Amino acid sequence: MGDEDKQFDATPRKLEQARKEGQVVKSKDFSTAVSLLVVFLAIYGLSPFIWDQISKLFVLCYEQIPNQHLDIAGLTYLLTITLLTAVKIIGPILFVAWFIAILADFMQVGPLVSVAPLSPKLDKLNPTKYFKNLMNIKTFFELFKNILKVVILGYIGWMVYSDHIESILQLIAIDNNFAVMVEFGALIVEFIFKAGIAFLIIAVADYGVTKWKFLQDQKMSFKEIKDEYKNSEGDPHVKSALRQRRMQMLQKGAMDAVPTADFVVRNPIHIACALKYDAKKMESPMLIAKGTELIAKKIIKIAEENNVPVIDNAPVARAIFRMVDLNRQIPPDLYKAVAEILLFVYRLKNNQNQGNIIDKTKDDL
Repeated sequence: MGDEDKQFDATPRKLEQARKEGQVVKSKDFSTAVSLLVVFLAIYGLSPFIWDQISKLFVLCYEQIPNQHLDIAGLTYLLTITLLTAVKIIGPILFVAWFIAILADFMQVGPLVSVAPLSPKLDKLNPTKYFKNLMNIKTFFELFKNILKVVILGYIGWMVYSDHIESILQLIAIDNNFAVMVEFGALIVEFIFKAGIAFLIIAVADYGVTKWKFLQDQKMSFKEIKDEYKNSEGDPHVKSALRQRRMQMLQKGAMDAVPTADFVVRNPIHIACALKYDAKKMESPMLIAKGTELIAKKIIKIAEENNVPVIDNAPVARAIFRMVDLNRQIPPDLYKAVAEILLFVYRLKNNQNQGNIIDKTKDDL
């Protein structure tokens, strides 16, 4: 089927399968923008530490000048202290960049390990597919986005430069290199911070567009949904076996519940239904076990062994068996018939209790 037939949203099963294959919603611009902004803030926050390390390096180097010649001090010594200082400065920054890059991806896709994208695919070498991708919507969107970045970057640069132009011109009359560094440092910090914020906003918009495009690509046709349903349900023979197994487990639980029943109503040979009623918890009696033939005989046997009244009423037994599922309360249509049986059972139990009291009194006398 063509893409025009894929008008249904992807099912959770298809989205999960796509995730296993490494197809997830992910914006590279979001990770880049977050990393750029956080790394810049880290450099800005570590600037006193960086300045301190560079100052110490210059002190270590220049303090050797009055004391010893360069050949005596040794190039190895100079190289060692320089590399140590570089590691102290660059190490934390690289760690922050690595951590933020992983965190930004994790924020988008969550925990995911997939090797499917790494497997070689021959269709990627197809030149016709390459030229076809040059003219699709995604390519034009990327082109528009990159042009927008350049325009925004230029606009932010012009705004920052305009704000600082007066201070920059005043530096001409100042013979102070430190003041020049401070002014240009403030200009660079403001530019990078504003550019990072702008890129982050673009990245959020890019993530939204990427998610929309991903969901559009994952849409399914009616045939695909139907095939997925068939596959998820499995082979008919397997479904039949599973259904039979579930029924066996359900019947086993029902057999265990028979001793707690208030009464069993039966069609003397073929059908038996066990019901229980708790006026405080139920609106009407609940069917806790039912069965035909051998299962019916087993229900009746368990009921008789546990002194549960067994009532012969073929029409009611057939109606309950046909209309009520296990662990469900009887419908209003059966209220009258079941209520009559329930009253009869309660009278029967009261008579038995009175008979037991009389017998006990006689024994005491």
